[in-house]
Amino acid sequence: MSKTPVLLPDPGLLEPFNSSLKDAGFVLLGPDEEPLSPAPIPCGGLDSRCLQGPSCPHEWSVRRAPIRVSNGLAGHLVEQRPPGSQAPDLFEALRGLLADGAQTRLDLESTVAELVEKYELLSVLYDSAATIVSISSLEEVSQRILDEAARTLGVDHASLMLVEEAGKTLRVAAARGPHSHSVGKGRLALGEGIAGHVAQQGKPLLIEELSTHPLARKATPEEDRSGSLISVPLKVQDRILGVLNVNKVQGDPFRTGDLKLLCALADLASLSIENARTYQNAITDRLTRLYNYGYFKEQLEASLDAARQTGSPLSVLMFDIDHFKNFNDKNGHELGNVVLVGVAGICLANCRQGTDRVPDLVARYGGEEFILMLSGVCRDDAFLMAERIRRLVQDESFEGGQNQPGGRVTVSMGIASYPDDAATSDALINRADEALYRAKRSGRNNVQLA
Repeated sequence: MSKTPVLLPDPGLLEPFNSSLKDAGFVLLGPDEEPLSPAPIPCGGLDSRCLQGPSCPHEWSVRRAPIRVSNGLAGHLVEQRPPGSQAPDLFEALRGLLADGAQTRLDLESTVAELVEKYELLSVLYDSAATIVSISSLEEVSQRILDEAARTLGVDHASLMLVEEAGKTLRVAAARGPHSHSVGKGRLALGEGIAGHVAQQGKPLLIEELSTHPLARKATPEEDRSGSLISVPLKVQDRILGVLNVNKVQGDPFRTGDLKLLCALADLASLSIENARTYQNAITDRLTRLYNYGYFKEQLEASLDAARQTGSPLSVLMFDIDHFKNFNDKNGHELGNVVLVGVAGICLANCRQGTDRVPDLVARYGGEEFILMLSGVCRDDAFLMAERIRRLVQDESFEGGQNQPGGRVTVSMGIASYPDDAATSDALINRADEALYRAKRSGRNNVQLA
């Protein structure tokens, strides 16, 4: 018994334990040690009280039994009893006591491991929450969630898809890796591909090897077909908001612990997305999806403060659709809404609004009127942008445009700039509005400077 036993909570306790029991004939072995044979063994002087020494012919009886706990073998209990021993039979009682002790140790180790895992999970969630919850932009919060998921699980391939308002398709809102080009463009139906399947079922999915999984054969161009994948639904209560996907191309596949971690992050992400979407709905026009005037005015004030500190220019551009009442009377309000959405799209496509570009701002002022804030843009450059938008609108073939005066949809525009024309937000808006009405009095379909 020279090997180090491993049964008791502290291996160092095993040697004194054996020393205290040796007179009773008990020996405790670790799980990796070979137990003694149960066959009787000659005394040979084992008993120090034996007067015949090594030549003693008496035989000692040997009993052995494994110490088993829930997860397998913990060790062996061996009893060597000299002939004629009057010691009480403690074998079964001692074995049960040792088994209970071993099980208690394993339970403690399991509890400690579970606590460590939960602590690590809470640490990740705390760090992620501090990063995510303060973001109000839906696009920005989607990208930040994706970055946190990729960082936490150590992957480069990931995507976040959001359910469109109609509730029938998923749109790629953020992506890392080879599918980053699909942001804002990639779409798939609920039930289509892996992400569509997870969104439809509302249950997380861990795939250890994509190449052999049946769902991978139905993967869309926005999804991976190799490595290991976790896809979890983003949901608030029972309402699906989207799907968060992470893909590990190399190394060991994802395990259950990774799935638990991503599910916990998805719960936090879902609340952040819901809050961002609620806020975005409050500051945007439902029809055109442009910002509303209240949000525009708030941002104009902040941008003017920044312009005063840096000495940079800022321009405001106001315009409305010429003879829009006539358009609605001749073509109906449904086609009128199509024109409003189309003009809004032309503005967005020709300014620098977006989280990755200089923050211009396009808003619906009310009815058929629109307003743009152009940060860092002087009045001459603002005029060039306004002219470009005006030409694009008049060249667009809107259905019903033939019923307008001149046979097409047109806009009239007015421009005011800081610091040349006004120094406050209200004054800028008023000067741009005055220039707009001058454009209307000048025959419409033209741009006027304040």
